[in-house]
Amino acid sequence: MNETTPRPDIHSNQPYTIAVILASLFIPITLLTGQVVKLVMDSTNPAGLDDLGAGLAYLTEILIWSFTILAITVAGFLVATIIQFTRTRSFRAIALPVSIAAIQLVIGVAAVIITRAITDIGG
Repeated sequence: MNETTPRPDIHSNQPYTIAVILASLFIPITLLTGQVVKLVMDSTNPAGLDDLGAGLAYLTEILIWSFTILAITVAGFLVATIIQFTRTRSFRAIALPVSIAAIQLVIGVAAVIITRAITDIGG
């Protein structure tokens, strides 16, 4: 009788789920953080700025917070992906989260390039 041990489901554990969710949040969490910081800074106006409608009002604070949250999200994604890979030793087990992260990266870079081109044109 040939008994085979069942293969564990590579998508049924917590690191996989965390990696997929974090990869999906790269762009949205950064945009949300920027908007929340903008709301807080505009409502409190700690520097006493006269023109809060200007696009550069509190830009430094918005960028610092947005990139910090992005870095934390990416770090969490990397940790979860590495844990998933070391547990399964399978590239299939990390294919979806890595693909989502790559797509997010491409979309993010494309958005920055397009925004820069629009700014250079004068729009």
